[in-house]
Amino acid sequence: MPNTWRQIDPAQFTEALGSAPAASSADGTWIVGYDAATGPALQHMFDPRTDAPVVLVSVDGVPEKSRGQISLDVVRDFRFPVSATARQQLELGASRLTDFQLLADEMLTPGHGVRGVHTVFAYRIDGGPPQVFDQIGYLNDDASKVYVAIARCSLDCFQERQSEIEGVVNSFTVREDSP
Repeated sequence: MPNTWRQIDPAQFTEALGSAPAASSADGTWIVGYDAATGPALQHMFDPRTDAPVVLVSVDGVPEKSRGQISLDVVRDFRFPVSATARQQLELGASRLTDFQLLADEMLTPGHGVRGVHTVFAYRIDGGPPQVFDQIGYLNDDASKVYVAIARCSLDCFQERQSEIEGVVNSFTVREDSP
């Protein structure tokens, strides 16, 4: 993480989730965030305008009964609707998100017990200026865990700080040892 980015106070996650984030994915959702803004805040991930990069990293355990239903599209859509199916469902109801643009989408096959997707996309939130999201998501081989790192900021911010944001997102690596 760049040394100018500050960790978002874990208490903000507790307030947003209604309980403290799990200490590990075995106990539920493990989540951490970093923000390049002067006052780091979880809300920056969801505000209509975010002019400094913010990143969330999470590891979510998948219930055993749901594991056969987890596809890479589910990983793409884990935080925001990216796949065509998820965006169609979004259009059926009221949404804060509009003007979707897919900027990049690639499959990731690093091995080491995981496969994933790297997606860069843009949305307007509540009619604000375009916001760019750079996301890497991985699914482990038995579909018991989903790993996601997602960074975002305004289009101008993304263009100005693209290499820094890409460095943060691309440094997100997952390795699982096979039994």
